[in-house]
Amino acid sequence: MKRNFLAAAVAGAITLLIGVPTQAQNKEIVIGVATAMTGAGAATGRQVASGVQQAAKEINEAGGIKGAKVKVIVEDDRSAPGGTVNAFNKLLAEQPTLIVGPTWTTFMTTLAPIIRRAGVPVMTSAIGASLTNPEVSGGWIFRTAPTDITLASSLVDYTLKEIKPKQPAIMTPNDEYGRGALKLFKQAFEKAGIKFVAEETFNQGDKDVSAQVLKIKSTKPDVLILWPALPADAALLINQVRQLGIEAKLIGSPGMAVDEFGNLAKQGADGITTITAWVPNITPEAKAWAGRMKQTDPEAMITFTSVENYDGAMIAFKALASANGLDPASVRKALAATKDHKGIVGSYSFDDRGDGLHTANVVRWEGGQMRPISTRRD
Repeated sequence: MKRNFLAAAVAGAITLLIGVPTQAQNKEIVIGVATAMTGAGAATGRQVASGVQQAAKEINEAGGIKGAKVKVIVEDDRSAPGGTVNAFNKLLAEQPTLIVGPTWTTFMTTLAPIIRRAGVPVMTSAIGASLTNPEVSGGWIFRTAPTDITLASSLVDYTLKEIKPKQPAIMTPNDEYGRGALKLFKQAFEKAGIKFVAEETFNQGDKDVSAQVLKIKSTKPDVLILWPALPADAALLINQVRQLGIEAKLIGSPGMAVDEFGNLAKQGADGITTITAWVPNITPEAKAWAGRMKQTDPEAMITFTSVENYDGAMIAFKALASANGLDPASVRKALAATKDHKGIVGSYSFDDRGDGLHTANVVRWEGGQMRPISTRRD
């Protein structure tokens, strides 16, 4: 009988450990997931949960971890920072071995002091670079996505070298995520002797940004950088930019590198250059993984968020299988030792900050599809 794809992928972790008598045998290993299941961020938040749940399904079908089955508990953060705190505290009450945190940098920043006090390992696909600063994370946060610096720097480098803007404009969210992106873009462009002709902001969930778009249009930019976090915000921005006739080349955030955005923006997405960790169906492994996801849930979204959290869960399960115990310190040590883990997105190796993925793909929307045009490594 042919071994299935999962068995081949995790054989090193599973084959040696299934059936070995341990204190974990015949007990459940609880993994918590704090993510948005309702509210404005629900479509993306559910991708976090689905990625982890798919990984748990596959690992359980392969025999579990040291004889123990994985139980995933999902708590809804309701797309709000306060809700994230409540969700995280509920999960702590379940005494999880590990928690997968939200994919929003703002929410993870809110949780960071609680994570340090709780002393529990947390995996996240949030991209804010500061999250894994030891002063913020205390060494308890592990990231399975490229940082915003890796993503933005890769896109800046491509934009400066290939597009060569002379009069760029930028529009960012009025929050920590947006301010960080604006600072990075400004520094890089000014270093190249280029200044923005317009800098505008918007709030998450805004339904009308025409005033900001018209201000930008009046400056006649040749490049417009749009940096929303949510795909829904991204689609609204693009539609209003198109409607108001800005003819600049469009550079977009990772929030524009998912099918959800493409489905909402429709033809408005064509021509946008953006950045992502991963493009669906780019490799045979990616296609096989997408097929398994769809078999489990035909409605599952196949995105970099779902796959990064799938990879993160698999990394965690491999670490749990190799750890000397399931206490937080042992699990953290095993996670930190992860090197050259071959995931669906790519190869993961945690550095001394807890960042595991160090590549990004520049892509362009063409005919309703994202097409890779450049790969960068930090």
